[in-house]
Amino acid sequence: MIDLSANENPFGPSAYAVHAIIDGALSAHRYPDGGGIALKEALASLLAIGMDQIVLGNGSCEVLELTARALLGRGDEAVLGWPSFPAYRSIIARTGATAVLVPLVEQAYDLDGMAAAVTSRTRLVVLGNPNNPTGLTIRHAAFAAFLNRLPKTVAVVVDEAYREYVGGDGLADALAWIAEGRTVVVTRSLSKAYGLAGLRIGYAAAPAALARRIETQRQHFNTSRIAQAAALAAIGDRHHLTHCVALNTSGRRWLENQLAALGLHFLPSEANFIMLRVGDGSRICQRLRGSGIQVKPLDALDRPEWIRVSVGRPEENERFIAALVSALSQPAAVEQAC
Repeated sequence: MIDLSANENPFGPSAYAVHAIIDGALSAHRYPDGGGIALKEALASLLAIGMDQIVLGNGSCEVLELTARALLGRGDEAVLGWPSFPAYRSIIARTGATAVLVPLVEQAYDLDGMAAAVTSRTRLVVLGNPNNPTGLTIRHAAFAAFLNRLPKTVAVVVDEAYREYVGGDGLADALAWIAEGRTVVVTRSLSKAYGLAGLRIGYAAAPAALARRIETQRQHFNTSRIAQAAALAAIGDRHHLTHCVALNTSGRRWLENQLAALGLHFLPSEANFIMLRVGDGSRICQRLRGSGIQVKPLDALDRPEWIRVSVGRPEENERFIAALVSALSQPAAVEQAC
């Protein structure tokens, strides 16, 4: 089975990260540094911010959850564009707050609608940039206009799990707004472009006072010794990151050319996945599984005609296209949903 459903980096982690994992195993009987000082120092240097502005997490999902716990309670509201990463809704629900869903317009965030949805009960707005499952981005000017419409009492979380894959200029620079003193939290992951999904390591950047508030919500040893060591090695290997991003870009463009030749509608993703319309997503999903290809059905995200496919290695992309052609050519039949 080729798994193209989870947006993983099919090219794996840096060799330096692998060596750090092996070396770290020799010290697995020792607790990790609860403060993650060495990793925070490296991230602070990379991002040109203070160490006191960084919170480490067991994947970026945990720092999203820690942020929600720090800012939300029963009776509060958080505004989301929908569809987006489903974890946003479940994280907000666990705080007792209400998720206010603003539908996408032409598959993009309706920033005007989201700003209009903010009330006196709103404490948080969450944006994925690029958004999952669409792969679309928010550009700098649009983000600036949106942020300037919000009360300063409302925190904005920008989930940048796929940021490393975005090419060119113009992507909203959420970190710059932190420097301006706005209540913005940027979450990032080493699961995607850095290839460390199995180790669960991510981080948030925020104003120092808010970062301290978020820190109070985490367990002391929330990131493992081995994950910290691998992350430190991975962010130091810029060559591997650049190589993986280039391979993803070429693979995504190849897939887009093939999909266009098939006459299929897809979104112009800037991440490591593509959202495409296939008619009956569940049926196509099942047929692809029968050919040994796992992709993501989107009926749970109110997009039953669409699927999401991760960019794989060249041979995996070729197998997907061949299986997709076969799946689309089969006559309709009664099949179980995947």
